[in-house]
Amino acid sequence: MTGVLVVLVGLAVLLARPWSGGPTTDASPSAPSLRPPTPHDEVRSVSVDFDVVTDPRTDWDAVDRHLDQAGANAVNLNAGRVEFTAFDWSAHPDAAAEPGTDHLAVASSHLVHAPDGTHRAISLIVDAFVPAWIKADPSIAGVDPQGRRSTHIASASALYDGPVGDRLVAYVTALGQRYDPSTIELTELFFSSYTYGPDDLALYRRLTGATDWPRAADGSIDTTDPSISRWRNTVMTHLLQRTRAALDAVRDGAGRQIGLTLDVRVDWDDPAAGKPYNGQDYRALLAGVRDLRLQLWAYVGRPVRPAASVAGLTRSLADAGYDMSRFIVSVGLWSGSSSDSTQAPIAPGVLDVAVRGAATSGVTDVNVTPYALMTDAHWDVLSSVWGETASASPAP
Repeated sequence: MTGVLVVLVGLAVLLARPWSGGPTTDASPSAPSLRPPTPHDEVRSVSVDFDVVTDPRTDWDAVDRHLDQAGANAVNLNAGRVEFTAFDWSAHPDAAAEPGTDHLAVASSHLVHAPDGTHRAISLIVDAFVPAWIKADPSIAGVDPQGRRSTHIASASALYDGPVGDRLVAYVTALGQRYDPSTIELTELFFSSYTYGPDDLALYRRLTGATDWPRAADGSIDTTDPSISRWRNTVMTHLLQRTRAALDAVRDGAGRQIGLTLDVRVDWDDPAAGKPYNGQDYRALLAGVRDLRLQLWAYVGRPVRPAASVAGLTRSLADAGYDMSRFIVSVGLWSGSSSDSTQAPIAPGVLDVAVRGAATSGVTDVNVTPYALMTDAHWDVLSSVWGETASASPAP
């Protein structure tokens, strides 16, 4: 036991070096890897919100106990956005949530090893929204067919080969170099109504050879034309290819072992189709990006749908011939509309059915999100479902 304590204390010191007040860099090669030495055969993860990650009052020992109770062998920590980061990023020091504190190091030092000494897989989440950047520079915002700018979503051109895509790739690279995580997960990276500004029209012309947007009979943009979905998926695939290539190169090539995951929306009526209009054509993305994995938003509380539909989702994808090892099923706890400020979670019984359904049809990687909405009853559910089945790797 003494030896284990010494290892854990040493790990905490190594990872929490920013507390010393000395200079920090984006490269921390001497810090232990957050990837298990042997990948878990089955992954059971919980995602921790950015507000929890960066809150100095967070009791990480309590988080550790919850994960242990649940049988979770992995944890996903939200690393923030390119404009609001969980550590001092030297490229953009003004973006730090709390200058001088590496919140990811603090969290990881407590969570990387379970109480029995096994190594948890720690992944880092990057949110692609850029509301503060758009407020400061509206030119990067996506524009809808009526000329209105998004408050959160960058234009397709800003992501394809513009400043937002460049900074997103750079941030992923910095995270890979600094922490050597199990996976980098990109979330909120999708196209909605905001890809129709002059800059995006120029990109559409460049990538398709067309001279203008497809038009309806009344002269308005025909947003349902398949060419727009294909173009959006070309843009998304290109950005992910850039991200994958940059990640491959970190740590003298060891970055090839760091996974890349994209959070994706679900078409519950036709799951195999993915969401092409959002730039999330599953087949195109999986074919175009090496080892990319897709994390399905299996959110049964927003809008409300039967918890049993999660098992139907995995069955539909398997029946369509997908390689199910490239899917992660994420069960979201949110309920009600996205504008509902109460943020009440789905009932524990709903979580039970949804989580059991997530691990069907060959899916071996299941996630529950977010940590902040978990109650004791929800932890009891995960303990019941995962406690006896979660697979953990031997201690390093």
